[in-house]
Amino acid sequence: MSEIMQARADLAKKLNVMVRKIKGITVFLLTGEKECPPADIHFVAAAADATALPDIYADLNFLTTEFLKPSSGGKAEEDGRIIANYTFDSGLNAEIFICGEDNLPAFDWWVSYLDQNGAADIFYTDADRKSVDPTKEEPEPELSDDFENDFDDAVATDDALSDDFDDAAPIPAPPPQEDSRWNAVYGKINLAKHAIAGGSLIYAGEILNELRTYLIQLICERNGITSDYLHSIDLLPASKREALYKTYPAKPEEAPMIAALAAELSLFEHLLK
Repeated sequence: MSEIMQARADLAKKLNVMVRKIKGITVFLLTGEKECPPADIHFVAAAADATALPDIYADLNFLTTEFLKPSSGGKAEEDGRIIANYTFDSGLNAEIFICGEDNLPAFDWWVSYLDQNGAADIFYTDADRKSVDPTKEEPEPELSDDFENDFDDAVATDDALSDDFDDAAPIPAPPPQEDSRWNAVYGKINLAKHAIAGGSLIYAGEILNELRTYLIQLICERNGITSDYLHSIDLLPASKREALYKTYPAKPEEAPMIAALAAELSLFEHLLK
């Protein structure tokens, strides 16, 4: 099970225990849309007495904040419902609809954890009822042999790295606690490869931009600049920036983006060695 799917299962389990400590909640459901990504998870917490909703939100928000430690949280009100939103460091985005039993929100599927008065059974159909969370991870697109070969060839033949980078002081090896930071770089590169192969060129372009921003930081730091990287990069001699120029794709098309991604990979491998 992946980390995000484990986070879904853990959150559902913990909330299922927590809501039973809150006075007034008579319905608690895990719900979702057919095409909902695994990182988004939705719950419904309903009460027979709609006047209790503010108190239920206050209790639920306190317990969630205190014990589940979300990285951020928010609240909205719509159609007589209170909607609590939380994000977690795991990458999970949780939405909890707090409403009356007679005002349940519509969803494509539902899993019942608590239905004291049968309100969910009345509102939702048996056909949409699931015994467990039906959410599946999105399969990664298959990379064609041609794409893999093109990318490998671009990396092997890339001569973008300037010898002038060797004149700068080397970046020290990161301490163990920062290993995940470097691993994230290669995760992003792999994500961009899949995006290009799947035809998601705008998405791939945004990932290329993120990687390039980090490259700019590394180049600046190797040349003694420790802040304001985006404004400082153009102050370096052109020879220091030549490798970076090749990370910009000439066109938003597969071949130029492969070449740009290969240039980024080669530059990372040089700067982080």
